[in-house]
This record gives sequence, structure tokens and C-alpha cells, in this order.
Amino acid sequence: MTADKADHKYAWWLGGLGFLTFLVLVYFSRRVLTPFFIAFAVAYLLDPIVDRMEAKKFPRTLSVLIMMFAFLLLLAATVALLFPLLQVQAENFIQHLPGYIAVVQGWIEPLLERIAGIDQAKAQAILKDTLAKFGTLPLKVLSAGSDVLWGSLSGLFNIVLMIANLVIIPVAMFYLLRDFDVINEKALSLIPERYRESVLALIKDIDATLAGFVRGQLMAAILMGILYCIGLFICGTPMSLFIGLAAGLASLVPYLGLVLGFVPAAFMTFAQTQDWMSVLGVAGVFAVVQALEGMVITPRVVGESIGLHPIVIMVAVLLGAEFFGFVGVLLGVPIAAVINVLFKKGLGLYKESNFFTAS
Repeated sequence: MTADKADHKYAWWLGGLGFLTFLVLVYFSRRVLTPFFIAFAVAYLLDPIVDRMEAKKFPRTLSVLIMMFAFLLLLAATVALLFPLLQVQAENFIQHLPGYIAVVQGWIEPLLERIAGIDQAKAQAILKDTLAKFGTLPLKVLSAGSDVLWGSLSGLFNIVLMIANLVIIPVAMFYLLRDFDVINEKALSLIPERYRESVLALIKDIDATLAGFVRGQLMAAILMGILYCIGLFICGTPMSLFIGLAAGLASLVPYLGLVLGFVPAAFMTFAQTQDWMSVLGVAGVFAVVQALEGMVITPRVVGESIGLHPIVIMVAVLLGAEFFGFVGVLLGVPIAAVINVLFKKGLGLYKESNFFTAS
């Protein structure tokens, strides 16, 4: 083995060990690093717009301040609009929940009467007890959520950390956006000259994949969620805002939004209206949105897919939630897309290697 090959192999092993060490440190520091992850993700989103403003002779710092102000204003307006609506719909749902339970009981009792050899009185008692427990489930969930929230805020450290995050995120966003290009240049300068061109090509592939996901898949999911919300609200579906947004975000996995959205929407609409025409209206909403997704949204907004299998997307979301919570849910698929690009590159190098091609 020549000295160059030995150095090359040593560099790969050292790089792999360093990367694994980095991942371990990130995992154990995830609570502290979470605001920086969020800041980096938002800075990555806004950087192309800031670059365009800079190209039109706007000062970089002024462009960053304008974009941050617009983004934070939009975020605050969205939260201020959605939270009261979600609260009103949740309170309305809890208020009408006994009526929904009565409807379900009315469906199930005739089925029990047709089953031979069953103790009807005992079956109805079990049914009433089960439905009564189901009826208290939303209140238990809200109570548990309140307990968890209070428990997470009870410690002085957690309170300080929460306040610090609210300050750290916009500050980190500002510095990352202002110095985004400088950081990229310095990081690229650390790569040996002989590998710089191939690494730059790989970074461009990753950037194109992430940009395609952010601008395409996520925007399409948000558009579909908005359309679902409007359609379900017109049909009189309880919790239309929550179901519509959940179905839109679930559509990141092909057809999952249709399954997770239509079933509860159809059931709750009928329980609310007792009218099958309303259920047909819900079916029409999902059919129209799916048709728009296939004929307009995907071709115009998404374009080329990020190339991930639906199973991989589901695993990425679940693993992200397991390791990093809500932030992991948001970043799971983009990270999986990056890993997919690296895997394809590594697979190509493997197939070109002497180990694979040698007879």
C-alpha cells in the first residue's frame, strides 16, 4: 500500500470517527442545541431571499433585518390567528362530545342485539362504561398536558432555558443569516484542494434536495392543509382546523393524509349533522384536494420528488420525534433526504471501487 493510499484510508477512518463523535455530542446536547437547530433551519430558508436582496444593492445587514422582521411578524400573526380558533373548536368539541358518544352508542347497540348468545344487559353495561371512559379522554389529555407543561416550567432552570431560547433563536438567526456565505466559504476552505470540487458538487446536490423539499413538499403540504381546513369548515366538521392541518402535514407521506384525515372527518361530521349529504361533502373535499394535488400542486410546486420511499419518511419522522421531540418531527425528513444523497454518493463510489468491479 502506497503512502498516498494509506493517508487516504486514514483520513476516511478519522473523518468517520469524528462524524460519529459529533453525532453523539449532538444527541446528548440536544436540549441546549435545539434553538440553534431552529435558527439554522430558518436562516437556511431565508438566505436565498437575502442573497437576492443583496444582489439588488441592499446592504446585507439591512436585508437580514428586513427579512427577520417580516418572518417574525408572519409567525406571530399565524400563532395569534390559529390558537384562538383551535381553542374555540376544542371547547366546542368537548361541549358536544356526549352527543357524539350517544350517536356511537346508537350505532353499536343494534349490532349487539343481532349477535346470538350474548348477554345484552352485560354487553350494554360494558359499552356504556367504555364510552363513558372515552368521553372523559379529552379532559384527561388536557389535564395531563397541563401537568406536563407545569412540570416542565416548575424548575428554575427550565424557566431560564425557555426565556433564553426565545432570545437565542432570533439572535442566532441574525448572525447566521448575516454571515451565511462567509461561514460556507470558511468551511469549504478547510477541505483539501484535491477533494474540494467533489465535495462542493455533493453540497450542491444536498442543497438542491433540501431546497426541493422545503419549497416543494412542505409548501404543498401547507397548501393542502389550508384547502382541507376551508372545505371541512364549509361542511360543518367539528375540529375542522385541527383535522385539516393534520391531514395536510400527514400528506408528506403519500396518501397518509387522506387516510388520517378522511376517516375522523367523515365520522365527526355525521355525528354532528346526522346527515349523509354532509359526509358526501367531506368526501368531495378530499377528492377535490387530492385531484388538485395530483394535477396542479405537485407538478407546479413540488416538481421532482426528494426520492424517499414513504416507509423511509415515516421512519424518519418517528425517529426524529423519539430523539429530538417536535423539532425532530420537523427536521426528520430533511435530514433523511441529506442521508439519502450521501448514501447514493457512497453507493456510486462503492460500485466504482475495485472491490465491486474485480472479477
